[in-house]
Amino acid sequence: MKYLKWLGLILLGLILIYVLLCAIGPKNMNTSVSETMEASPAQVHNMYNNLEKWESWSPWQLKDTTMVIEYGAKREGKGASYAWKGDDSGTGTMEITESIKNQTMKATMYFEDWDATSYVEFNAVPSGSNTVVTWSMEDAEDLPFIARGGILISGEKSSIKNDFKEGLKNLKKIAEQRAKGIYNGYKIKPVLLEEQHYIMNRQMVDMANVQQFYATNLGALFQKAQKSEVEMDGKPCGLFFKWDESSNKTDMAAAIPVADPVNIMGATSWTIPAGNGLQIDYYGDYENSVKPHYAMADYLKDYGLLNNPPVVEEYVTDPSEEKDPTKWLTKITYFIAQ
Repeated sequence: MKYLKWLGLILLGLILIYVLLCAIGPKNMNTSVSETMEASPAQVHNMYNNLEKWESWSPWQLKDTTMVIEYGAKREGKGASYAWKGDDSGTGTMEITESIKNQTMKATMYFEDWDATSYVEFNAVPSGSNTVVTWSMEDAEDLPFIARGGILISGEKSSIKNDFKEGLKNLKKIAEQRAKGIYNGYKIKPVLLEEQHYIMNRQMVDMANVQQFYATNLGALFQKAQKSEVEMDGKPCGLFFKWDESSNKTDMAAAIPVADPVNIMGATSWTIPAGNGLQIDYYGDYENSVKPHYAMADYLKDYGLLNNPPVVEEYVTDPSEEKDPTKWLTKITYFIAQ
């Protein structure tokens, strides 16, 4: 009986200690973290307002390699959503409920494992030449009293705050690279472009057949240029007037730059006027050449610029002479609409 009495007292003491921990434990998981970034509000906002871009900076997506993401019909701005599931991250959903350009993004997160809803908010506020970014989360309801002791012991709230800090540091690194003109590892250079003339064959092409289209048309254009004694003024090019991923088709042309406007039977003449542009020097095989275009799209969005088609890919390196694809240079040029 004496042992049972002592056991009862010990259990009572543990219960009292846990009740005390619940009394001083966190009432909710509300968290707010800020970070100053040497970048524009647009360069930051466009990274957290697009749910697909969370893959590059979210602490949970970077750490939980088992996480599976399923996106909704929209991926950016109000109405964008995704669902996640991972061994470490659990299961849940997020939907953007409000988005103010280059400023605020608000979202609702539902954690299935906790059966709880939280409200997430990002704010980008200019501070001189920098931007102060704040990432905050607020629970829809306070934690049950009995759960607060466990949260305190586990350090779950501190862990979430550390994750927020890590996420903003990841975001800071990307945004500050973008402020230097480096997007996804590609250096984007503003350039002043001279007027350029081309002879070309233009057609709607299935994206899977782009290389075949080049192989068929560039050789024929070379022969026509030589036969007509036309002076070439650069390397063979691809001109892209439209790139439609929904239909997997592109309105494009195989083209050869020429010194002056000419009319050649069986080819179309095209002139791009002088103006401002952006260029990327892409080194790599042609199969991955779409990646610098995604980087350029991000740049245009960050700076509020519009492309004036066509986009020009100039194939500087001859693969028949240089066998190493990592050394193939493609000069990608976007003309900026005035």
